[in-house]
Order: sequence, then C-alpha cells, then structure tokens
Amino acid sequence: MLAAMRTISVRLDDASEARLDGLCQQLGLSQTDVVKAGLELLQHQRQSPAALAESLDLEGCFASGDPAHGREHADRIRQKLRRQHQAQR
Repeated sequence: MLAAMRTISVRLDDASEARLDGLCQQLGLSQTDVVKAGLELLQHQRQSPAALAESLDLEGCFASGDPAHGREHADRIRQKLRRQHQAQR
C-alpha cells in the first residue's frame, strides 16, 4: 500500500529557487526528491537547533518587538516545560 502524500507550498527567494533548480538539474532529480533528500540530511545532522538556525541564516528573521525575548528564550522554554510537567502531576 502506498503512503498518503500531500502537497505543500514553500516560499523561496530568487536565490534559493535558483539553488533548488540548480541542484535538480545537477542531480537529475525532481524538486520533491531534492527537498526530501535535504530533509533526510538535516534529520541526521547532530547540530543543535541554534547552530542549525545560524547555518541556515535564520537567526534574527522574526522580530517580536522585545529584544530580551531571544536572549531569554531558553529560560522561557524551561519555565513552560516545568509548568506543563507540574500540571500533569
């Protein structure tokens, strides 16, 4: 039996689209196959989420308006997880 497939949309800037098209031509693969291969590679990397975000140039992409928000992110996540854990008891 075939696995269920669904279609998603991805927003790419011109440079990223050109990189994707170049990889497709170079490797002789479809866009779907290149994206799946990229996901597979990323899943097996042993990078921390912060290092991955930095390597993908994602740091600072989203402005919350609160400069302390990013610096205190780890603390906020720990506090949220503690509250959830305590609520489950």
